[in-house]
Amino acid sequence: MNKSNANAKRNGYIGLGAMILLAGATVFGTDPLYKAIDNSVRPEIYIPGTYTGTARGYGGIVTADVTVSGKTIDSIVVNGEKETLLNMVLPGLTDSILGKQSTEVDAVSGATLSSNAIKEAVDQALAKARGEKPEDVPETTKEASETSASLKDGTYTYESPEFDENGFKDQVSMTVKGNAITALTWDCIKEDGTKKSQLSMDGKYVMTEKGPKWHEQAEAVVGYVLEHQSLDGLVNEKGYTDSVSSVSINLMGFVNGVKDCLTQAAGEGESQTSALKEGTYTYESPKFDENGFKDQVSMTVKGNAITALTWDCIKEDGTKKSQLSMDGKYVMTEKGPKWHEQAEAVVGYVLEHQSLDGLVNEKGYTDSVSSVSINLMGFVNGVKDCLTQAAGEGESQTSALKEGTYTYESPKFDENGFKDQVSMTVKGNAITALTWDCIKEDGTKKSQLSMDGKYVMTEKGPKWHEQAEAVVGYVLEHQSLEGLVNDKGYTDSVSSVSINLMGFVNGVKDCLTQAAGESESQTSALKEGTYTYESPKFDENGFKDQVSMTVKGNAITALTWDCIKEDGSKKSQLSMDGKYVMTEKGPKWHEQAEAVVGYVLEHQSLDGLVNEKGYTDSVSSVSINLMGFVNGVKDCLTQASNQ
Repeated sequence: MNKSNANAKRNGYIGLGAMILLAGATVFGTDPLYKAIDNSVRPEIYIPGTYTGTARGYGGIVTADVTVSGKTIDSIVVNGEKETLLNMVLPGLTDSILGKQSTEVDAVSGATLSSNAIKEAVDQALAKARGEKPEDVPETTKEASETSASLKDGTYTYESPEFDENGFKDQVSMTVKGNAITALTWDCIKEDGTKKSQLSMDGKYVMTEKGPKWHEQAEAVVGYVLEHQSLDGLVNEKGYTDSVSSVSINLMGFVNGVKDCLTQAAGEGESQTSALKEGTYTYESPKFDENGFKDQVSMTVKGNAITALTWDCIKEDGTKKSQLSMDGKYVMTEKGPKWHEQAEAVVGYVLEHQSLDGLVNEKGYTDSVSSVSINLMGFVNGVKDCLTQAAGEGESQTSALKEGTYTYESPKFDENGFKDQVSMTVKGNAITALTWDCIKEDGTKKSQLSMDGKYVMTEKGPKWHEQAEAVVGYVLEHQSLEGLVNDKGYTDSVSSVSINLMGFVNGVKDCLTQAAGESESQTSALKEGTYTYESPKFDENGFKDQVSMTVKGNAITALTWDCIKEDGSKKSQLSMDGKYVMTEKGPKWHEQAEAVVGYVLEHQSLDGLVNEKGYTDSVSSVSINLMGFVNGVKDCLTQASNQ
């Protein structure tokens, strides 16, 4: 073989090898050689850099950071804090986009909405890379934010105006708090009160043998709205959804309900709890039932929401069904929850839903709380009555309390030589401070005797002052005496308390009567102004007491106490300068004076401050005699009362 033929043969092999390499590059499109060849002929279409796009996915906003060179998409980084399906989509989808250098790729099965969101976000970023100016925020995001831009707190309900061809009405309940939908329910109800959700759970409403049941699909679309805070992207023009893969039912009734509730929340309609006045409202059924019980309901409303709710039933002798149930003396069945447990469950339902909606059927029972079998009509009547009061259509126990401090003292000493004393402060239509004590004729207080071990009821169990604190706490918590005492004046509601409470109850009732404007209290008619007092003569140490009091808005807003000598020297200044010394140890005179002034400002009353000798057991740091101060405060209050 000559040299020329050998070269030709060698060149033929080289050409064949090159063809094989090119063929391989054609087959394996991501090979670097292919990219090098492709880049040599592809025009520059991007401005190099990293660009960001956004779109709404299944669970929230998806962000794509896309880095490009002049001709290629080099990397894609996707973020979405609330997008729960990203782990199904990544990295497969972004690898496909990078490989094809285009978003014209198939969505990931089972995560279509997330896939489309990523592609939309990448397209938006690429548009920016090409120098185009797309909207920075997708329309879906704008619509979603506009939907809930000014929602008022409250619970809103909707019921479709008529039954559908299958005999059902849609019912939707929505709770809004802090401009967000915090709770949402959807059900369908028949004329006899039967609920589609319950029928579905019981296997009595079956759409198909395979696939999720109706109640499961309903929960899924409710979850969609709660997660997205919007109906956006949920339904197509036929009322079905392409966004929640497990749902095949028609959603128009649900959509209408959500829209209606949002309309109410935006202030364009009325809702069940959209105008509740703050306060505590109580209800008692007008007569005893066939078992000898009356329903009692107490409801507290604050910030247009039901914040506390109790339900019990009481016998004529004061015995409570809840206590009987807890003691095993009221037994409905050996199995299943006890009465008090069921009562707590339905109370919890109303607190959670902020509504009775969907709780009871036409017979007064519930299909919504699986553990509850008792009749709820008494409870329902009570809740409705309290809501009526809160809406301003009725009266409640504490719905018209005037601000001020009110005091009570029993008219005579009891067989043990004590008088009950109660002090109550009301502010913002609520009881904000409450004290109870019993005092002897010599000024000795039962609370102090109890703390000192000089008033002992029993060696075991809480002391008197601890029990008194417990019942005071009960009233402050419940804002009512409701349910505290039985007909004998004792309590079954506070387990640690065994003392008789009638004196306390009488005092609280009297103070509430004063606060309701039906009688006068110590500070219930004070005129605004500044009032001063000076004792008529100098004492044995050459001092006169001086008190100044300022009253504003029926309250003592400023108070001073000092003692002055004939030469104008003030005891407070002498005390601060170390020239008036009572003892080397303990607070100085001016510090003790400040402490008792603080007591009166806090309690808005002298009540409980001094004993019969003019000293105090109530402020531990104070040992000085207070009679001059007390006389001054009383004189200023008399001036303010224009007496």
